[in-house]
Amino acid sequence: MNEIITGRQLDKLNKRRGQIVMTLRHLANEQMQVEQNTDWLDQAAYESRVNLLDRLCSWYTTEIEQVDNAIERIKRDRYGFCTACHQAIEERRLETAPEAEFCGVCQELRDGLRCL
Repeated sequence: MNEIITGRQLDKLNKRRGQIVMTLRHLANEQMQVEQNTDWLDQAAYESRVNLLDRLCSWYTTEIEQVDNAIERIKRDRYGFCTACHQAIEERRLETAPEAEFCGVCQELRDGLRCL
């Protein structure tokens, strides 16, 4: 993969990582406020809020791991190649999802297996 494109993708990944870190900090503050608030009128509303914040934290933690893995692949000159079939990942796919680890075909296969 060309160095200019890789550099641009690295910039995108680092920017996204910063956004995720900021979001995780915000979510941690929200969780702390929810836990400290003893004025909940409805236990179900409290539990719903806690569950939502937990799911969001989990989702963003997974995303930051994917971004970190992509940055590591760039450092090891493995970026842009599918970790399953070792073929080049489509440039269009990397443009929209710079953290992509699999080519479109392998990702579809993985998604299909999860549905079973």
